[in-house]
Amino acid sequence: MSRENLAFVVAAFAGVMLLFAIGLSRPNLFVEDHLMENLSAAGFAAGSLLALGAAFARRASPTGRERAILIATGGLSSILFLSEISFGARIFDIQMPRMSGGGEFDGGHDIVIVVFRKLRGAGPAGLFVAAIGGALLVTGAGALLYRFRQQARTTVERILRGAFEFRLILALGMLASAVTLDLIKSYKASILEEVLEFSASVVLILAVFACFRPKRPGARPEPDAGTKPGSLHALPADADR
Repeated sequence: MSRENLAFVVAAFAGVMLLFAIGLSRPNLFVEDHLMENLSAAGFAAGSLLALGAAFARRASPTGRERAILIATGGLSSILFLSEISFGARIFDIQMPRMSGGGEFDGGHDIVIVVFRKLRGAGPAGLFVAAIGGALLVTGAGALLYRFRQQARTTVERILRGAFEFRLILALGMLASAVTLDLIKSYKASILEEVLEFSASVVLILAVFACFRPKRPGARPEPDAGTKPGSLHALPADADR
């Protein structure tokens, strides 16, 4: 891991802990539909616009792979923004469907809650099926990693070395942790969930900003259509003599 990424993780962890401490002292600001959730929605909206703008910005000059990741990041941020505002239910005073066990189906994370409640309600048989399915997924993922271990190692090294990819993975980890905390009925877990969602939106924005850095001198840009081997522009200067 690069020093920059290590320092970024430490700073992100410190920020999360600071916001969590503030949330414990001022929990009214960290509940649903209040300040922290509104800031998270604004952060995801900004992240979506920045990611889609960077995907086609000349200044960012992203590679084909980076452009695809940026477009996917913009789409994910848009979904997260809509989830934070309950897909407009709070704004337009729309009654969202009720979920069995309590709560309303007003966000993408509620899919995980519904699945979890279904499995819990199914009793031992449901838990056994879930365990078998999880074991098969882990086994399949392990087999794929072993089969493509060289490519996986290269990908991991690139993520740990690059600021853009590393921050994206960190943001996804924060979001996954927030969804997990949503399954716990505790006001402390609820506060930490809101903190992680807001922190993920900030990390996504900082990930996009990393794309606007100048490319390293040793990095080779992808060839344009006019400079590919065999094109007229790729001919030597004396080719027309």
